Amino acid sequence: MITPERTRVIFSSFFPITRQMQVCLGRMFEADPGFAAHYDGIRDGLASWFRQTVDEAARADGIDPALATWR
Repeated sequence: MITPERTRVIFSSFFPITRQMQVCLGRMFEADPGFAAHYDGIRDGLASWFRQTVDEAARADGIDPALATWR
C-alpha cells in the first residue's frame, strides 16, 4: 500500500524531503492540471486522495498543512 511515509521515502531517494515539502507536493499534485490528470487517470480522485492523506500525516506530526512551506 502506498502511504504518505512510503512516498516520502521514495522522493527522498532523489532529494531530501521534509513533511512540509511533501504537503507542498500534495497541493501541486491536486492543483496542477497536468499532475492531477496523470494521477486521476490512474484512479479517479487519486490526486485529491493523496493530498488529503499527506495533510493528515502532516497534522499527526503537528504541522498545519495550510501553513506548510517548502522547507
